[in-house]
Order: sequence, then C-alpha cells, then structure tokens
Amino acid sequence: MLELKISPDSPGIITQTFKKINDLVRSGTIDSDTPVRIVLMPGVYQGTISYNLPNPLIMQTPAGTKPEDCLICAENCEAFHKDTENRAVFVIGMGATDVTLKGFSIENTHIKTSDDAALGNQAEALCFHNQSGSLLCQNMRFISRQDTIHVKGFSCFEECYVTGDVDFIWGYCDTSIFQNCHIHTREDNRGGVRNAYVLQSRALNSRPGFIFLDCVFTADKRPEGSRIWVGRSQGTGSEKSPDRWDSIALINCTLDENYESELWTDENGTKAVFPQKGSKETGWREFGTMRKLKDGSVVEDSITGRNQHGYIMTLQEAEELRKEFAV
Repeated sequence: MLELKISPDSPGIITQTFKKINDLVRSGTIDSDTPVRIVLMPGVYQGTISYNLPNPLIMQTPAGTKPEDCLICAENCEAFHKDTENRAVFVIGMGATDVTLKGFSIENTHIKTSDDAALGNQAEALCFHNQSGSLLCQNMRFISRQDTIHVKGFSCFEECYVTGDVDFIWGYCDTSIFQNCHIHTREDNRGGVRNAYVLQSRALNSRPGFIFLDCVFTADKRPEGSRIWVGRSQGTGSEKSPDRWDSIALINCTLDENYESELWTDENGTKAVFPQKGSKETGWREFGTMRKLKDGSVVEDSITGRNQHGYIMTLQEAEELRKEFAV
C-alpha cells in the first residue's frame, strides 16, 4: 500500500496528490491495483477534486479527528459546469474501483439566488459517477442544498450526516445503503413557502435502490404551507426502462414531525410511479417507521394517509432485507 499524508497548507494539494499517484502508475513505480491511503490533516481544503484511477483509494483523517475539523469545499453548480459529473465538489469517475472516505466533510457552498431552473442550482457535494466500483463512506458529512449526493452503482454510507433541501440524495444506483445516518432537510435559503424532498430515486431496473437502516430524518422548521416528503418520483420509470425506478426502503427509521404523513409523493398524481406498488424488493417500502414528536417523545408512526404507491413490509421481509444489506 502507498501511504501519503497531506495538509491544507499547499493550495490544490489533493489534486496534486492524485496526479502523483497517476504518475507513479504510468511510470510503473506502483501497479494500478496498488491500494493508496491518503491521510488528510485537519483544516480546510479549497477547490473541486476528481478521482478516476483504478487504484483502490482510502481517504481519511487521523484517528480522533472530528469530521467538522477537516473540510473539502468549493462552490460549483450546473450553471458553472454542465452535467452531474462536472458540477460536484468531489467527483469519483468511471475509472475508479473501490473508494473509501472516512472522517471528514465535503461541502458545496453554492447558494440559490433565483427560481429560474435554467440558472442551474443543482450542486452536488459528492458525485459517485461509477456503476462498476464501490464506495464506502464512514463518519462523513455531506453539505449542500440541491442534489447533495449523487450515486450510481454500489455505495454504503455508515454513520454519516447528509443535508440539503431538494432531492439531496439521488441517483441511478443499483444499491445504496445508509445505516445509522442523520438525514437533515434544511430550509431553502431563498425563504418563502417551498416544498422539500429528500430523495429522488432513479434506481436500476429491478434493483434494490436506496435502503435506509436505523436512520434519523430531521428538518428545519419551514414557513407555514411548506411540505416535506421523504421521496418523490421523477415520473419516467417503467417496466422496460433500464433505470429511473422509484426504489427506496426505510427500515426502523425515525422521522421528526416536519415530514408529511404521506411519506412519498407523486405530486398529486402528475408523476407516474414505478413500480406502481412497492414490494420487499423494489419500489417505495417501509417497516417500523417511528415519529419523533414536538415534545421529544418517539412513537410508532401511523400509516394512515400513506401514499397509495407505498408498501408496508412484514417483519420477516424487513429482517431479510436487513440481513442482506446491513453493514
């Protein structure tokens, strides 16, 4: 294994380090399958970065470092650079294999200034643009507003914090697992009455999609009339489509009082949902959802008023799903 320790004293040090790894591979000094460990010393690393090398990568902070004390940040968005794989702070490309991130924060500092969608407010903190490799994130913080995390392929987030305001977890994934994570819907910086959505799943055909195990969903208090859903449909999935399936599972998750009892939305029937009814394997599905009330008590959430496309799993189905996917 190649081990490198870097600090934020030198501008662009992470990009320089990735280039150094590439040069070592090209020169034959290390093989393309040699694992690389990069230790990020605490501080602020400014700028966007991209990793697209086959060498398995571990990026982590020293033991005992709080993720708040080590930050990679920049402003980027669709208006600046078109397409998902170009508008994130950290992009992991199709050439990567196994990537592990531990113990630091990634923030896209873009602030929304207009309602005009053409101005491109989509602004990922992390884009895992890879259908064949795998991503593991542990004790990480991901901060943005719209589209905070975009994932393809296989990914796992363990004990992470994710915040945003619209579709801030989304992607064309096979399987993306969130376990013991804190998911926080923040108020739109433009103010006013605005709806919010945590997820927009575009999962691969017949694949599990996004799975949340023992996660907590909280939200900023929003102006009266604003509504918050866990998931919404893009409306373009079908039995024959290769992706864009509305596959999200919640198992033993806790939501605060700000989330709609409907949980999922087809936007008043204007968006097609596929599968039209969830099941253990795919679609919108849940088991053991709890609700944290204003007084701090936690109770079993009522399923009255749930969206018609959702499915309540049995205990056996939930246990089987947990056994298959729990970290």
